[in-house]
Amino acid sequence: MAKTKMQNLKMPVKEIKVLAYVLLLVFLALFLAGCYDAKEIDQEVYALVIGVDKGVNNAIRITFQVPTYKDGGQGGMGGGGGDGDNGTETGELDGTVVATVEAPSLIEAINILNATSNRMISLSHAKMLVFSEEYAREGVGRYIEPLARFREVRELMRVVVCRGKAEDFIKENKPVISQNIAKDIELSYLQSQNTGYFRDVFFTEFYIDLLSPYGQPTAIYAGVNEFDQMLDSEPGLSAPPKTYLDIKPGLIPRKGGNKKDLFGTAVFDGDRMVGSLNPEETRFFLMSIGEFERSYFTLEDQNKPGYIYVLEVTAVSKPRIKARIADGVPVIDLSLELDADLASIQSRINYEKSDLIEGFEAYLESYFQKGIKNTIEKTQKEFGTDIFQFGKKIAGNFRTIQEFEEYNWLKHYPEAEINVNVKVNVRRSGYFYETHHIFSTKLE
Repeated sequence: MAKTKMQNLKMPVKEIKVLAYVLLLVFLALFLAGCYDAKEIDQEVYALVIGVDKGVNNAIRITFQVPTYKDGGQGGMGGGGGDGDNGTETGELDGTVVATVEAPSLIEAINILNATSNRMISLSHAKMLVFSEEYAREGVGRYIEPLARFREVRELMRVVVCRGKAEDFIKENKPVISQNIAKDIELSYLQSQNTGYFRDVFFTEFYIDLLSPYGQPTAIYAGVNEFDQMLDSEPGLSAPPKTYLDIKPGLIPRKGGNKKDLFGTAVFDGDRMVGSLNPEETRFFLMSIGEFERSYFTLEDQNKPGYIYVLEVTAVSKPRIKARIADGVPVIDLSLELDADLASIQSRINYEKSDLIEGFEAYLESYFQKGIKNTIEKTQKEFGTDIFQFGKKIAGNFRTIQEFEEYNWLKHYPEAEINVNVKVNVRRSGYFYETHHIFSTKLE
């Protein structure tokens, strides 16, 4: 009898399948619902640039540059946007708005600006984080950590340290070639691959190096050029060629175009900026870490002073680095290979000839070897910071990470012995396979 009642309580197989389908549909419907914090595209405005300065009435002064989704202003090629004084007051600048607020934190600054705007500010498309040099020298760690933790921040935005105020630098961030400021920003940083005058540093790289026991972080060094470095020449006088570019950003002798200068590398010890590399040192630095691609080098002709030649230099491969500890002293061997193409020879000396090219290559090898060696020594003696990440190679001499961290590589870096070897191959000589003399009535 009891067995018969139990059989009656069992559900038919067909009804079980129907119930299972219903439950499955209900479960799948959960994935069709929108996110709880979803926003329409026109409910937000996307900050492209974030600037950080020291505050006066509060801890920090934050500057945001956001697009207005309108045509650029009436300023034309890099001029100020907006309509006269009204554009200046509202911060309108060539299709963007530059807004500055003082607050105790960056996220609080966003909140304050949200209260004064009809759009929510989002950092999900931010392309550049700019610190003033004054602020960077005091330490950026307190405000880097919240950015790394904040869910909206892009890991691929660039990190820049500018001479002067970050607010002034951002105000000069105007598109010159086109009205697409987002693309203008992206393309400007890609010039690192063509010139080597600055290192293209992403936020995620900067933050990882900040916490790393293997090396120290760097940032792009920038400035605002007021076009006041071009001096008027005197009749009959000509300046000798200065082939070594020991120039800070903002002080390049030029006129016209965008006022932004990306020219050098800011060097950090922990979260504090301790100095900078000039453009020449930056190129040697990039060669040493395997991020150099190509650049033009102008050198004075060692056989005819006052004349120069130009080389297009490219990296053949990544540098080879070996590290060991000998008698308690870290020893690092750095080897790299470069290709050089002759682009110009003012002296018209035929360096392409087989009897000259070997000595020419030897001279170039000594030049690059000396430049890299001097750059490394500068970071050891003047800054005491391993921006080359040599610690990653030294770590292989320790059995555990804990042993390496106890060794404190960053403390021992200034005493390391670093050997540099450079191989240069002169491959091509442009359209000319041989340099010919210029004939005139006055033979040299």
